Amino acid sequence: MKLILKRAQQRARSDDSGMTLIEVIVAISLIGIVATAAIGLGITSEKGASSQQRQELAVTVANEAMELVSAQSSATNPTTGASYLYQGRTEAKVEAAWALNAGIDGLAATYPGWDRAATSTSDPKVAISRDVTRSGTKYTVFSLIGSCYIARVGGGNCWSATGDATLTSNSRPPTTAPTGKIQINRVLVVVRWTAGSGCSTNGCTYVATSLVDAHSDLQWNTHG
Repeated sequence: MKLILKRAQQRARSDDSGMTLIEVIVAISLIGIVATAAIGLGITSEKGASSQQRQELAVTVANEAMELVSAQSSATNPTTGASYLYQGRTEAKVEAAWALNAGIDGLAATYPGWDRAATSTSDPKVAISRDVTRSGTKYTVFSLIGSCYIARVGGGNCWSATGDATLTSNSRPPTTAPTGKIQINRVLVVVRWTAGSGCSTNGCTYVATSLVDAHSDLQWNTHG
């Protein structure tokens, strides 16, 4: 009788040991699957949060650049016949910045503007391009200032003198404004950065635009 009980106990212990091992293996497998999924989700969430943070910082940088432009007088300089916004900007540097940002929405409907009295050593009132760093991310900021034509009555879109958007860095405004239209300034702030996996091979871009009218009624001072 004792021999039978002893063998039964041995079989029970053997069965218990086998089940425990299987359970451990299954548990480890499940933990591994859950941990892998959790790590992947965490990495994805972190990348998404970082990308969102960089985008928000780009908006802040663009607003700061636009405020720098807004702080300048848009009145016409009697010496150069152009707005003070262009002071210190050379034709060569303006054209180069225009070419670098070709394809930016609104640029093809804007005539590039510069200071005819500026030289290569002139210091622009508003920097054409500059680099700023926020939270470890480097942003390149372009402040592109030019002109476009808008209907004197009724407003609408601000385009080239012929009413299209086919302008390039070499385009020049007509000597006199087309009938029924007025020439006003357009500011495009382009912020570029390359950090983060959310950017394409050409990097990420954020654009802010503003129309600035130097006329006394300031009717067309709008931001977008």
